[in-house]
Amino acid sequence: MTNQSELQNYPKIYAGEFAEIYDLSSELPYTAFAFWKGFFQVSDEKFVKEMLETANLVKTAEIKVYISDHSYLKVVSGEVLNWLHANWYRNSSDNGLLLELAIDARNAFGKISLKKMLDATKIGNIKTMYINNLEEGKEAAKLFLKEEAFI
Repeated sequence: MTNQSELQNYPKIYAGEFAEIYDLSSELPYTAFAFWKGFFQVSDEKFVKEMLETANLVKTAEIKVYISDHSYLKVVSGEVLNWLHANWYRNSSDNGLLLELAIDARNAFGKISLKKMLDATKIGNIKTMYINNLEEGKEAAKLFLKEEAFI
């Protein structure tokens, strides 16, 4: 789990019930950090709205790499997984997201859900990798951006 104090030097560019996103581009271009949290339900209009907004943020903020903290993730239903694959991942991929570096959930149900969520056959062109913390994520992002000639 990422401590809020680790993020104090980065501007928060999105604040919602299900996501908080920080711009890391002052240190790593094209990189953002996201906390994903709460209980996701497709029937919750606020959830759908926030997920669509965060997918659009990929384009407007020119995010190529998300360092994603899923520590707070709870169980995710099959319906939500299908929606995320068909909407959030497809839109984020279309908007330019190339890599999601994921900090795993703290509970067993969240871990299982995240594994299903990051199924490589369902997330378009987005590559994924598990990391342990923000610092490891920043190092992995830096290597990826160098390999892809963004920095």
